[in-house]
Amino acid sequence: MATTVVLVAMLSGAWLAATYRKNGSRAILLPDQVMILFPDPKPLTAFAFTDHENREFDLSRLKGKWSFLFFGYTHCPDICPTTLATLARAHENIVKSTVGAKDVQFVFISVDPNRDTVGKLRQYVTYFDATFLGVTGDKAQLGKLAGELGAAYEVAITPGTENYPVYHSVGVFLVDPRARYHAVFAPPLDAEGISRRFKVLRELEGPKAT
Repeated sequence: MATTVVLVAMLSGAWLAATYRKNGSRAILLPDQVMILFPDPKPLTAFAFTDHENREFDLSRLKGKWSFLFFGYTHCPDICPTTLATLARAHENIVKSTVGAKDVQFVFISVDPNRDTVGKLRQYVTYFDATFLGVTGDKAQLGKLAGELGAAYEVAITPGTENYPVYHSVGVFLVDPRARYHAVFAPPLDAEGISRRFKVLRELEGPKAT
């Protein structure tokens, strides 16, 4: 367990460093280190996944909504369930806000397609929130999107065993309604902090993000 935590922390540090290198001084904190905001959001390129209802999940599914993306895997012993529980509470807070959550979606992206079938994803994500989406795809497509977001991960497959770990970044990536990488929430994640800062961001952006 200790080794897993250390490796995840290292990957998270690498991801944060890569994020800053890619965006340079244009990355700002709003209003503190919980949210890293990019004033010039980066458009994402085409990708093709499958969601937990066995439907295609591509770039068009990100358009028209604020999308919270989190990379992980269903066999994750601690970080993934903890993060999804936090995001479920953040979703509840957003639903109760004045503008609501009609234009918001939460997407769990499995980087372990070898084990995370459609049925497994459906059972897993809906346990935390019935509206959450679980998606996955082949290694090339996963690597492509993860690379654009600076999401580091490593699947440590051990030959002859199904019980292998996956090390991954623990940030939550925010894509705006124009399918642009707009911000990232850095760990440690807090439901109230996420929902409050998202409210501020949405008020600042207004119709510009749509």
